[in-house]
This record gives sequence, structure tokens and C-alpha cells, in this order.
Amino acid sequence: MTMRGIAAILGLFLAGCATATIEDAVPAGALPQAAAAGAVEAAAQTAPAEERAPTAGTYPNLNVAPAAAAPQITQQQRASETAGLRAKRAQLAQETGGAKATGDAQELRRLASTHADKVLKEIEGE
Repeated sequence: MTMRGIAAILGLFLAGCATATIEDAVPAGALPQAAAAGAVEAAAQTAPAEERAPTAGTYPNLNVAPAAAAPQITQQQRASETAGLRAKRAQLAQETGGAKATGDAQELRRLASTHADKVLKEIEGE
């Protein structure tokens, strides 16, 4: 294929892409964006003014840094809270005797294998 042939095909392709748009083929009211925008606008107009959000119909300004909802804790506050939680954990471990493993590892493995066999037989209908 020559360069002229490629240019002709490319020209036809580009001309076909530029002549028709979705707005030409579909009425504007049938487009999803128009329907969604119309529904939001209608809801905003029918709601009483005191029920509407103060920013209804506006978009957030992403160039403004958001304000913190609560002040951040200091390193001293963090350290004291962590120490308090560790003391509570140690107290609970002493009261309950600590977390001790129950059973033998071999016993747990045997139980697991028999349970698996039992479940497989039940699934297979044996």
C-alpha cells in the first residue's frame, strides 16, 4: 500500500469520526447525564430551604486543605494512653492466669484430620 492510499484511508476514517456525535443521534433528554442532572435539580427545587444542604448544587473546592475534625494528640498523650493500655493488659493477664494453650499439638492435628475426613464423607454423601 502506498502512502497516498494510507492517507486516503486515514482521511476517510477521521472524517467519519468527526461528522456524527451521540447528541446528533439521541435527544438530549435521553442521555443519562441529563436525566441525572434533571433529577438532582428537581429534588433540590422541591425540598424546603431548611431541609436542603448548605452546599446543594455546588462542588467542593479541592484546592482548600480540609480542617481537622478534632485536635491531634501529642506524643505525651500517646505515651500515657499506651502505658495505661499495657498496664490494663498485664492486669487482665494476671487475673485470668494468662493465655495458655490448651491441648497438645499432636492432639489438635489428629482432631483436624478426622474432622476433615468426616466433612468430606458428609459432602460426598457416604
